[in-house]
Amino acid sequence: MRTCWVRILLVSLAVLAQGQTVEPGPVYSVLAPKNELALTPENLCLGFKNVFAITKQSFQEEVNLLCPNMAPSPLLLSLIAAPYQGVGDPVLTTIANVENADNTTLLTVAYAIRVPKSPAQTLIGEEKHVPVPYSLEPLTVTTRFMDPAPNEGDADTVFTVEQRTVVDAGEEFDDLSVHDLKLYRMHPNNFDFLAAVRTLRTPSDQFKKAVVVRGVMKDPNDPNSSISVSVLNFLMNSRDEADNVAEVFSQFIVDDTRVLYTELIK
Repeated sequence: MRTCWVRILLVSLAVLAQGQTVEPGPVYSVLAPKNELALTPENLCLGFKNVFAITKQSFQEEVNLLCPNMAPSPLLLSLIAAPYQGVGDPVLTTIANVENADNTTLLTVAYAIRVPKSPAQTLIGEEKHVPVPYSLEPLTVTTRFMDPAPNEGDADTVFTVEQRTVVDAGEEFDDLSVHDLKLYRMHPNNFDFLAAVRTLRTPSDQFKKAVVVRGVMKDPNDPNSSISVSVLNFLMNSRDEADNVAEVFSQFIVDDTRVLYTELIK
């Protein structure tokens, strides 16, 4: 299953990079010449505005952290200015770590990485990383690509991801959640700005909300590299261990990002 959907992803983005569009069904149409845009944070934000015009996913809250009123925030500018490039551990910017009265924990973090690949190659690499298992006591996370839902024309490529999250210490749990993963060109006829958004289809026992937003743009200082900016927003069952939940999942994000970076630069 993993190989099948990764191959579809590779073909889809290869077609896009050649100036074609993927529509529901097997018919491809040739687009106009590439739409050249300045490689700026402003155009990354305007790209999200274009995505919002077509998407059926809900991630306005997360994009607002990067692009309030569709203009770059200090957070976005700081992430782009200092992306992780493989030295030491990735540094997360923690936006929220809140224990709620209803025994849930809100954890919102952001980070950026810079890799010597095109935006399409970077996005391919990041989504190929989805099925890579993670295990560090007490947390184990495994995912698999399922048969995707039909593409309703609101994204270039759509996937369905099943995630199993297991904690085997303290308040033990074994949770199964299903997520929609969609890939977007952020501007018509342009492949320097791409996005991937993963949203929780329905709340699970552990995850009440789980949104991952990635915006990828060509590095304005190096046309052979890309900068990927991510916001991760989780509302989770605290299980009366809010501090532990936030710590365990923050460490998972750090470790996962380090492994992702290593894979992307190969």
